[in-house]
Amino acid sequence: MDEENKNIAETIFENAPQPITVYENDEIQFRKIAVPEGWKVQDFDNEALLPRPRRKKATVSLKDADSFIKYIKRHGSLTACTIWGNVDYLNSKAQFQAVINDHGEKEDEQAWRDHIARFTPQFSPEYQRWIGKNGTVMSQVEFAEFLDNNQTDIASPEGYPSSAEILNMALNFEAKQDYRFKSSVRLQSGGVNMTFVQDDDAGTIEQMKVFDRFAIGIPVYFGCDAYQINARLRYRHREGKVVFWYELIRPDLVMKAATDTIIEKIKSECGQPFFFGNPFAS
Repeated sequence: MDEENKNIAETIFENAPQPITVYENDEIQFRKIAVPEGWKVQDFDNEALLPRPRRKKATVSLKDADSFIKYIKRHGSLTACTIWGNVDYLNSKAQFQAVINDHGEKEDEQAWRDHIARFTPQFSPEYQRWIGKNGTVMSQVEFAEFLDNNQTDIASPEGYPSSAEILNMALNFEAKQDYRFKSSVRLQSGGVNMTFVQDDDAGTIEQMKVFDRFAIGIPVYFGCDAYQINARLRYRHREGKVVFWYELIRPDLVMKAATDTIIEKIKSECGQPFFFGNPFAS
């Protein structure tokens, strides 16, 4: 390039719009640049080149209350951390969140709110089985098999049939699966006395007592204490066949009691402010 062209090129370059560094911090490896119209603005953030991140931020999911509490005590302060409980007892939902770097009480104590610990209590297999079949109509054999498979969950409080009595009833259901339902009589002592006959021998009559209620003792959450849940036993007969189902009585209140136990444990062992709701509701 000759001297004249070189001078022209330098003049054009000097007068052309140039990017301007508006902020630069070498300590934290961050630079903000303003560029001319038509150019793209880009952030050059080399945090990954630092020996450690500028601050803590994470989203973690814990499997039990003890782990949730330990994580909060490890990372959360009593002033900057908040704990939230979002519960819906009617729909069997409960979740807890800790915002490790939440806003403080004062006007100048704003924070990023991006270090999150979550904990959703796991329902026990027993609770899921009984809730899953609640209100489900079953044949004699299906109902008998269900009771037989879950016999260990039957509780025996005063005034309710024992586990052995429920098992005996289930065995009678299976034994009479080929019989035809004839009639039922409600007993003053509780329950129903059912009469069955064989199709090929109307003179063969079998009677069986069916309880109208029973109780189970199961943990709501995995690894937690068991709670008593009472149930009504329902039946309906049609064309000589009987179907059965059960109705758990207010399982939402039992879930609330189990959830309240977890809440009190979190409150007492952590000490941070506790709120009911969603910290990130839109």
